[in-house]
Amino acid sequence: MKKLSPEEYELLPIKGKGRSSHVFNSIINLKAGEAVLIERKDWKRKAAPGSLIKYIEKKHNMKFSCGAINDGSGWAVKRIDQHSPAQQTSSVFTNERLQLKSDILIFYIGRMGFHKIERIEDSVKAAVNHFWKNDNVLVKELFFEIIKGLSEQGHIVIENEKTYIPLRRN
Repeated sequence: MKKLSPEEYELLPIKGKGRSSHVFNSIINLKAGEAVLIERKDWKRKAAPGSLIKYIEKKHNMKFSCGAINDGSGWAVKRIDQHSPAQQTSSVFTNERLQLKSDILIFYIGRMGFHKIERIEDSVKAAVNHFWKNDNVLVKELFFEIIKGLSEQGHIVIENEKTYIPLRRN
């Protein structure tokens, strides 16, 4: 047994459980705009880190953007500033908002062209996953604006929580 000085103790990588885990501490200590990459070797739980992120958001009043890396090597988590000007002006038609809306529209039209008929819930999940770097609430809001507009113009039909492209007869 060896007695440790406070400096030596601070240098030791202590493995904790639950809220005191290395991943939890790394996420909770992020400043607005900072991000962390959680590698598969660092994550031992069955559920993806999204459940931990939701817990931290709820219990600690923080906001994060989280998504899996395409190659399956891990997950990226970024802390979002809740009081950023981009979020305060989300209802205003900014260039970034319009660009995101057009990107979501093209994404959705591509899905509809491929699937022909799709549950709205599945489309929303796919859009949020595809545009994970953006605010989830904003992506959902824009998505519902898009399907409402397409439905009003007769380009899609919404029925029983599903959307489909109607057949045209001349």
